Amino acid sequence: MASSNLNRRSIIAQPNNETNEMNEVSDEALAELKRQMVENEKQYQEQLKRLKEKRRKSEEENSIMEKSPPSASPFIDLNVGGEKMSTSRATLTLVEGTSLATMFSGKSDDKLTKDADGYIFLDYDPVVSRNFECSSIILSIFLHLV
Repeated sequence: MASSNLNRRSIIAQPNNETNEMNEVSDEALAELKRQMVENEKQYQEQLKRLKEKRRKSEEENSIMEKSPPSASPFIDLNVGGEKMSTSRATLTLVEGTSLATMFSGKSDDKLTKDADGYIFLDYDPVVSRNFECSSIILSIFLHLV
């Protein structure tokens, strides 16, 4: 009888041992999944941060490109009251927010009045251009436009 009790106990204990082993394996697998989930979340956040920075830089570059269209020539040909001259766009747009800077920003070059040779026509006194150097003409134009 003692042998049969031992046998029964061993039969009953065997499923309990298997259940305990399965629980341990399950707990280990669950812990590994949680570790992988934390690692994946960390990688996701790092990648998201890189993408946001890349997007910010791209938007910044787009903003700069919108302000200075690539088609805008760095030089401007002017016909001031019949006197033809050339100057740099940078000189004409030096003071931001002025009428002159807006006019020569490059965004509306196609709307400016041009003569037969393609020079931008400004109807100002040509005597100014005969008596003073180019910077004086530009200053005179600037003072009239502001």
